[in-house]
Amino acid sequence: MSHRIDSQARRRFLKRALAATAGGAGLFADPGLLGLWPALAAAPRGSDYKALVCVFLLGGNDGHNLVVARDTNAYATYAHHRRGLTIPREQLLPIAPLSGAPFELGLHPEMPEMAALFEAGQMALVGRIGALLEPVTRAQYDQRTVPLPPQLFSHNDQQAFWEGLEVRTGLETNAPSGWGGRLADLVASTQSTASLPAAMSMAGSHLFPVGQQVQPLFVSTADIRALDAGRGAGANLALLDLLGQTRSHPIVEHYRRTLGTAVDAYATLADEVAAASAFDGMFPPPPGDNASFADRMAYELGQQLRRVAQLIERREPIGHRRQVFFCALGAFDTHDAQSVLQPQLLRALSRALASFDQATQQLGLRDRVTTFTASEFGRSLTSNGDGSDHSWANHLFVMGGAVRGRHVYGDLPLLDPAGAAFAGDGNLIPAISIDQYGATLARWFGLGENAIDTLFPRLGQFASRDLGFLLPG
Repeated sequence: MSHRIDSQARRRFLKRALAATAGGAGLFADPGLLGLWPALAAAPRGSDYKALVCVFLLGGNDGHNLVVARDTNAYATYAHHRRGLTIPREQLLPIAPLSGAPFELGLHPEMPEMAALFEAGQMALVGRIGALLEPVTRAQYDQRTVPLPPQLFSHNDQQAFWEGLEVRTGLETNAPSGWGGRLADLVASTQSTASLPAAMSMAGSHLFPVGQQVQPLFVSTADIRALDAGRGAGANLALLDLLGQTRSHPIVEHYRRTLGTAVDAYATLADEVAAASAFDGMFPPPPGDNASFADRMAYELGQQLRRVAQLIERREPIGHRRQVFFCALGAFDTHDAQSVLQPQLLRALSRALASFDQATQQLGLRDRVTTFTASEFGRSLTSNGDGSDHSWANHLFVMGGAVRGRHVYGDLPLLDPAGAAFAGDGNLIPAISIDQYGATLARWFGLGENAIDTLFPRLGQFASRDLGFLLPG
């Protein structure tokens, strides 16, 4: 028996609710002020499509072992300071960037798929990126003469800053939001008849997809149900009947509308996923009883990215011209046993990203989907015995057909803690800000300069507004 009543009527209610949310007052309601391409608002449903997919490496991935110098002298410096974390030079996977590399480079040996994508021009490396409020030199950091992001080496605080780019004092009356969600806010008025929000998380509750206007959908990689089947059909029918009754009390009425919208959203989501391709055999398979940690993590991230591919495939019936997705892979907090854990996590990441690239090719949208990695911070240059500790700047990848691949953007310094790129305590100082990274992605997404300044108000503090790793249009 169906657990929904008058599905079409309820979907019309959802679309009206989403349209009302997207049509709020102020900047977020006016595509002219946003600087969006004029053609976007007038384009037919499903045309001029683009998606951004964030893959967050929770725990702080060790970028120093993600990409390593292969040049003899630079590698010797790396090996001297990394000590117990050193990867043998002959095991590194050689890559040959067309520009931006200060010496010969190799990727971690557990990333053959990503090395192949980089060499094929489908992936770029962004070096020395991290949380900044304004540019910082070694002397400024050591003397604390410039403002720094809050709680710089705290997981929770830096994940919140990476995802939200907000410095909150606790006195704010507005709820926190993420820059992916605010990006979805900015395009909401161009797709106000969409049946689902433009921002979605495949990794549970995270700040990145939360907007100031449109709230995201948190999407399961397992079966999707609008209502709990265990409650029984009669109870669910009664609940839906209650949700259809307008209430006079404003708080109760707000709750009724919110819950009703959520029920409709998940009913629509379930229908769209059921109609999507399964992408059989493309993503890492379910792990068996004796599966490795790498196999389990590859499956976990692969299922998130498979769900993203399904929702991209269903973009036209949903009514999306723009979509923002958040995925995550955890366990990168390698204080202990990094030489055991990180290789398996990078193996999982490489397999899952390659599978997703294959899915976008199958959909004919490789140049319309840009996938980028993030992580709250990097790891310490020196080993703590069998792992690495919290640090600051990191190295990240961007993948897709619109990426100017096989190039290095930003900076890959010699791993010498006495150098200007490192703070006095040995932490790598960012040369690229999250604002610059996000602005480059947002510009490709279709935002004009005024909208980008609204989304990234600190962007003017930095020398470059566009890092150049994405093709125009």
